[in-house]
Amino acid sequence: MTPLLHHVDLITNSRNRGAVEAAVVTAINEILGATRTELHKVFMPPGEVLVGLAAEIGAGDAVGARTYGEDFSWPEQIGSIEQSPHFQMCLGGDVPPPPSQERLPDGTVRIIVPIDNALHEPDAFLLILRPAALTAFEIEIVQGFVRLLKNCMALLDYGETDALTGLRNRKAFDACLARILASLPVTDDAAAAALPYPLPQSGAQPAARHHWLGVMDIDCFKPINERWGRQVGDAVLVQAAQLMRESFRIQDKLFRFGGAEFVALLRPAEYSHVMATFERFRARVAAFDFPRVGRITVSIGFTSIRRGDTPSAIRDKADAALTWARDHGRNQCRIGVHCS
Repeated sequence: MTPLLHHVDLITNSRNRGAVEAAVVTAINEILGATRTELHKVFMPPGEVLVGLAAEIGAGDAVGARTYGEDFSWPEQIGSIEQSPHFQMCLGGDVPPPPSQERLPDGTVRIIVPIDNALHEPDAFLLILRPAALTAFEIEIVQGFVRLLKNCMALLDYGETDALTGLRNRKAFDACLARILASLPVTDDAAAAALPYPLPQSGAQPAARHHWLGVMDIDCFKPINERWGRQVGDAVLVQAAQLMRESFRIQDKLFRFGGAEFVALLRPAEYSHVMATFERFRARVAAFDFPRVGRITVSIGFTSIRRGDTPSAIRDKADAALTWARDHGRNQCRIGVHCS
């Protein structure tokens, strides 16, 4: 098998985003004889454009490509794109613009390859360092790997995305929760227990080192479908998903399980911040005037994720809190209680 086909085989056999990104930067670095290849991702929270290092490899790197920013952690060296003029100059004009090549003072050539997403928005940049500029044929090779990267990501998205709302689906949730549980340090609870955060209705003390799971259900959704029809009901779900995106942090993971049930996985935060996040979503829904339907509400149950928890136990605690919220007036947030 030729080196090119060997790398294509490795990329297409990767089953998660980090592995695909690592395989792509490795292939480009080796085939082009580069001294270094990096993948920088673009994040666009409201009013900002941020760039962070997601994958990197250097020539002769014995441990292979390193990846950053899996699930809830930020990529390395994340900051405003204004701090990276070599990336900023690639924005605007053609989308994506052609690769730029610049010889640095030490003689190394820095190549920037912009990558756009399905909406033709800036999504990432490849940064390649090597002794010589790319030839036209080598540019075609790089662009071929970019297309392969985008196709692999699109396939992963297709298998993990709810077709109606664009949120992640149950399959993606199961995988994400499993990774969280596998990554929790042994000392997580002991260290977190030293940080008291007073909670309503229980003596439990979720703390800043805990991830969180929330279950959200649109109140009285069945009558909406019965009165207005499935098409209007679907429009409500789509708008609710958009309100979720606007309410949660850019790294929180949002899912739809079907029907009017939504789930969020939140990165580690203090209880007060988590409650404020869920309350922000609840209030946005309650204040929004849904076309034809008018005002609706949402009930929310959430719980912390601790080492030793099982996926079913975590869901049971959040579901119990959701049931309490629905049974006591709806349109409210409640935390599930840990028995330990």
